[in-house]
Amino acid sequence: MAIPVLFTSKSASDLLSIFEFEKKINGAKKAREIVKALNAEARSLGANLRHRIGEELDGWEGPPAREVHKDICLQGDYEIHYEIMPAYEPVPTSIVILRVWDTRQER
Repeated sequence: MAIPVLFTSKSASDLLSIFEFEKKINGAKKAREIVKALNAEARSLGANLRHRIGEELDGWEGPPAREVHKDICLQGDYEIHYEIMPAYEPVPTSIVILRVWDTRQER
């Protein structure tokens, strides 16, 4: 059973920033490949109960309780921060992508 994966406006903006940065360095084709791979990685969090594979992050205790994880992907160059909703349920109803970081850039 696949869990729906939703993107916040901030995470969509992060993907656009990553695209623009990569386009300057590696060209538009490589930038599209990277953003496509990040999108696929994010969407895969909803498949086959893979959503809790990432490290759970501190500082999101609530109230209400929030379950936020970090997935490190693409050879460790990127992090996807996501929230599992509702928190701590055996089978969540959705996964929300909060941020997508390029770990090589200043935040």
